[in-house]
Order: sequence, then C-alpha cells, then structure tokens
Amino acid sequence: MKFCEWFPLYLRITDSLGINRTDDYTSSLELHRLIHNDESLFDRYRGRNAFIIGNGPDLEDALTTVSGGYVVVADSAIDTYMELRGIPDIIVSDLDGNVESIINSSRKGSSIVLHAHGDNREKILQYAKYFPDALATTQNIPMAHLYNFGGFSDGDRAAFLADHLDAGLITLIGFDFNHVNKKNYYDNNSLIRKSIKLAWAKYLLNCLANSRGSDFTEGSIIEI
Repeated sequence: MKFCEWFPLYLRITDSLGINRTDDYTSSLELHRLIHNDESLFDRYRGRNAFIIGNGPDLEDALTTVSGGYVVVADSAIDTYMELRGIPDIIVSDLDGNVESIINSSRKGSSIVLHAHGDNREKILQYAKYFPDALATTQNIPMAHLYNFGGFSDGDRAAFLADHLDAGLITLIGFDFNHVNKKNYYDNNSLIRKSIKLAWAKYLLNCLANSRGSDFTEGSIIEI
C-alpha cells in the first residue's frame, strides 16, 4: 500500500483508538536510530507465496495446509507456531509477544520485522540491540530504511509486507476477527480497544484483498 493511501486510514484508526500520533513518530525515530537496514534483506522472499500465521483457534489443524511458500508469523502466535512447526521464516513484531522466543528464533535464522508505535518505545530501547538484522517499520511517516508497507496490527501488517514482496498468493491462517484473545490483565477498556483493532484488521485485509483482485471470505484459512 502506498503511503498516500495509508495515511488517511492511519488518521481514522488512531482517532478511533485515541492514539497519540506524536508518540508513534517519536518511537519510530528511536527505532530508526537503532536499526536502519535495507529491505533488500528480504529479497529472497520476493515473488513467492506467503502464509501469514495469526493467533486464532484451531491453529494446529490449519497449519497442515502450509506448503510451498514462506511463513510469516505475528508475534502473538510465535510460541504456538514454534511448538507445532519450529522456526518460521519471518516474524512480524511490535515486541508484545514472547520476546525471548523472538530472540531465539532470530538467532536460529528467522528474519525479523520490528515495528514502532507509541506504546512500545521502552521495549524498543531495551530489545532492539538483539535484532541488528531486522527490518524497521512504522505506522507513521516512513523515511530511509524505516518502512511503512501498510497495516496496523502484526497480522495485517504481515499480509501487507507479503503483498509488497509481490507474493503470488497470500494465505491467512488463524485469523479470528470476532473474538479477543483475553489476557488476565485485560480490563473492559482493553477488551473494547482490542475489538476495535480486530475490526480494523478485518477492514484493512479486505482492502488488501480488493486491491489484489481477490474476494475476502472469513474462515480458518483465507486466501487473498
């Protein structure tokens, strides 16, 4: 997605969630200072089919369909994926998942896409040093070696990355837009925010499917 197409969506998303866009920008500058690799690091994935793994239900059964392409895992699904399938090709992360698992996967060969937003600045400062070969992304204004391919949450950003890499087919596995994966510390406000984010993820992926000339039909396996 071109930035001129993304930015109006970003304004709507951040308004709906009450997100401070200046904080997003400040965090992005920190990530850019620490990591500034070129996207050519990902050229080996270009033009290949992509499987995007979310943290939805029935993941074990759905993963049996993965064959003949590369795998991009949203960081919330990394532990489940590693238990079932091992080390993925790419992890898309805002450092909200199990960071130790992400570091371990990186050391064993996973490519890392590290994302900056206003809520993870301290984690970027703490953990970026473990990912010297990562690709840095932002949901705010891109700059040299700080990329914005479109998408807001880890899963939909992974799909937009695959589209940018000219994937012939993008298969979404484990995407549930109707149920929040509850954590013990979530309060009611957290659940509402997560529901809004899921709605935006569905909307953005529908936009991506349309741009690729595909239909978007919800299910445990979605091809776009």
